[in-house]
Amino acid sequence: MKKIITLFVLLTFFKGFTQCPAPSNLILSSLTATTVDLTWTENGTATSWEVTVIPNFIVGTPLPTAGTTAISNSYTFSDLTLSGCNIFFVRSVCSATDVSPWVAVGSSGCDTNVYNYLATLSNNDFYVNDSKVKVYPNPTHDFLFIDTIEKQIQKIEIFDLQGRLIKTTNENKNKYQIDISNLQSATYLVKLSTQTETQTVKFVKK
Repeated sequence: MKKIITLFVLLTFFKGFTQCPAPSNLILSSLTATTVDLTWTENGTATSWEVTVIPNFIVGTPLPTAGTTAISNSYTFSDLTLSGCNIFFVRSVCSATDVSPWVAVGSSGCDTNVYNYLATLSNNDFYVNDSKVKVYPNPTHDFLFIDTIEKQIQKIEIFDLQGRLIKTTNENKNKYQIDISNLQSATYLVKLSTQTETQTVKFVKK
């Protein structure tokens, strides 16, 4: 039986113009000094995936442009140096011209600055497991709207890019209208928390 290692997980979804669903439920397990197993859940019909790892990930590191092909929804990374912040990426390959967004999971050496940076690379739409959440409009002037189909959002926090908490609200709702008219014109991060998951996306206040 595999021993599951509890790590700091960054379930960040990088979306583009695609019909190919992104994987979810990334798990790192069977950790040794140089290897780790990555498994995930396929949410569409893909039968192959691309995987890669960026070791010593720091703020400013660009996203990968390609990866190694995996033919099952598990992959063993080898020849690793498992210190510092390692970000493991996977995306579904639905066809030669249609791939999903990258999905990432981070090792225990990754800090909040890396998490926030990854969030700034995502766009307005993302998935919390299989539930689509919409954050709009972006950019916005006065109000930010947040809708979710299935899961209720229990907590919303807005941060500036320096990590300072600007605004917070705690309610169990599927739809939110947040007044941001008093915020200065800048780019912010909105962190959405359900009972089991957390996701962060950027927005621009004009």
